[in-house]
Amino acid sequence: MTRTATASAGFRLTSAALCLELDCNTVFDGSAGAPCPRCGSLEAYPLSAWLDRGARASARPSSEGPARTLVVTPAA
Repeated sequence: MTRTATASAGFRLTSAALCLELDCNTVFDGSAGAPCPRCGSLEAYPLSAWLDRGARASARPSSEGPARTLVVTPAA
């Protein structure tokens, strides 16, 4: 396959989906909500969200406190 044929057959990362079937793990165009073209599974996860998790986790400073604080007051 030539480079131009590969480029024209591609799709955007924002529409890419990762099939969650145990033996499949195919990346496909999930923009239309279609099933996985390899195994037919409807279970898929947006690939862009999966790839972005590491970037968001490493962007947090290590000194950041907990997201929620528990406040305990004595009973009256």
